[in-house]
Amino acid sequence: MAKILLIDDEETLRMTIGELLSFIGHKVCEAKDGKEGLAKVCEFQPDVILCDIMMPKLDGYGFMLQHSTSKHSYIPVIFLSAKIEAEDLKKGADLGVTQFLKKPFAFNELKLIIENLLSKKDSL
Repeated sequence: MAKILLIDDEETLRMTIGELLSFIGHKVCEAKDGKEGLAKVCEFQPDVILCDIMMPKLDGYGFMLQHSTSKHSYIPVIFLSAKIEAEDLKKGADLGVTQFLKKPFAFNELKLIIENLLSKKDSL
C-alpha cells in the first residue's frame, strides 16, 4: 500500500500507530522528533507524513517550516496532536498542513483520512 512516516516523541503511541498501520498493509517509518523526521523524509520518501506538534529538538511547526520549502513539500502532512486550537489550525494551515486530527482519536478516523489523501493522490 502506502509508505507512511510517523513523527512523534511518544514512543508507545508511535509504536502502536505504526503497528496498526503495518497491520493494514502500509510500510511505516518512525521518527522521534521533527529533526529526525526531516532526514527520514529524504531517505524514506513517504506518501503521507503523520506529525505531532509538540516535540523536543524540532516541533511540528519547525518541521513544517522546513518541509514546506523542501523538494518534498508535495508530500501531505497530517498533524496529530492534543493541542489543536483555532490558532494551531491557522498556523498549521499557513505552513501547509493538509489535515488535523486531535488526540486521542479512533484509529478508523486516521485510516479514513489516509485513504482519502491516497485516493486524491492516485486520481491526479
